[in-house]
Amino acid sequence: MKRFLLPVLMALTALVWGVGAKEVKAQDSNSATLARITQSGVLKVGVNPLFKPFSFEQDGKRVGVDVDIATLLAEKMGVKLQLVVPDSFGDLIPMVQSGQIDVVMAGMSITFDRAMVVDFSQPYFETGLSVLANKGRLGKLGAGQVKDYDGLFTRLKENGKIANLVIAVTKGKSPEKAVPQFFPGAQVVQYDSNEAAAEAVLAGKADIMVHDEMFLKTWLHDNAKTAQFVVAVFDRPFKPDNYGFAVAKGNLDFVHMLDTFILAELQGNGRVIEYMNNYIPVKTQLSIRSYNITDDVYGGD
Repeated sequence: MKRFLLPVLMALTALVWGVGAKEVKAQDSNSATLARITQSGVLKVGVNPLFKPFSFEQDGKRVGVDVDIATLLAEKMGVKLQLVVPDSFGDLIPMVQSGQIDVVMAGMSITFDRAMVVDFSQPYFETGLSVLANKGRLGKLGAGQVKDYDGLFTRLKENGKIANLVIAVTKGKSPEKAVPQFFPGAQVVQYDSNEAAAEAVLAGKADIMVHDEMFLKTWLHDNAKTAQFVVAVFDRPFKPDNYGFAVAKGNLDFVHMLDTFILAELQGNGRVIEYMNNYIPVKTQLSIRSYNITDDVYGGD
């Protein structure tokens, strides 16, 4: 009997190992990027060239919320971090598609067009599109006292001046695509960088700038001495938005791992709040959906 059972047990063991090997192989096929990271011992993260407080230069060193998150991710994965800073924000998705980088950490809005070419993790930070307004120019349009998008659009529509509204946007960023939907008929002027677009509003070359609220509020804080009586950020975003990791298509296991990292390390342990406080010295805490920066601290009315 024992002589009969031994070959059977060996055959069953081989079958189990064979099934396990197929499962591992199947997982690997869904995680080519993760396998590459593990084998090389290096995590290559692409970050935005300039988007304070998420990624920027300070004292000759790359710093920011995304840099801190990328550092923590590499630490948890047990690999070295290699930050990759492209010449242009628009280079990041092609770089992750071609395998030059493993993941994008760039405060990148999750849009349908982008989801067609890369896979996104769960959001790690919620924010939204907002408005930086030149008070004097809006006054000339009969909308000098409005405080939010609804008030602005309603006022301009009522007085027939929506076509006179000049909006500064950053070339190639998602707000540029959102503007025609939310401000139909307005004039749109493209600028090469976020800073250039904001400066155009400050200089009176544009009535408003549409961009992520975090950039607008941080920029206003950094330029409070010259900007606080000229421009203001509207009270709340008019379009909800969020940030997530972006990876090449076909890496579901890697995406699931990133989702766990976001849930357990960033949200569960309050890391995002901690990292934000490193770069934005605000008096208030993180609100439910975004950083609650008060007008008295950031130069509003």
